[in-house]
Amino acid sequence: MSRVARLGAFIVVTLAILVAGIFVIGGKQYLFSSTYQLRAQFDNVEGLDAGADVRLGGVHSGTVRDIVLPHKPGEKVTVVMDLGKSTHEIIKQDSLVTIETEGLLGNQYLAISFGSAASSNVRDGDTLASQPPLEMSDLLAKTSDILDSSQQAIQNATRATAN
Repeated sequence: MSRVARLGAFIVVTLAILVAGIFVIGGKQYLFSSTYQLRAQFDNVEGLDAGADVRLGGVHSGTVRDIVLPHKPGEKVTVVMDLGKSTHEIIKQDSLVTIETEGLLGNQYLAISFGSAASSNVRDGDTLASQPPLEMSDLLAKTSDILDSSQQAIQNATRATAN
């Protein structure tokens, strides 16, 4: 095989790998498929970033396109999502968006609940209702309160049995 033929083969293989990589990345970000946008508003989106997964029934169905800060104090943070057209019939006007965490300390993602059959379909650009995320600091504070009250109950039981 001549030197020119090997160089040509190398260039063709490199371009094929590059094109395959673009399609793999594009498939994850829905660059080459039909999508529509939905919005959700939250008081706090701590840990959620643009590019995060959007899951419907636990299945990757879209990505977070943008997180828009409020223009005035007291307004909510708006999360803009790109979703695949295949989810259009499942997500309804009464669907609920929540911020979830993968595992205990994992990445944040958006979870959308299935809507009811009686509700109407969403349209491109609609805003869905949201539920505030469960924050670990609140959970730890409640756990601490429970432990304190159980310690008092144990001390009271110990005193009662001693008498």
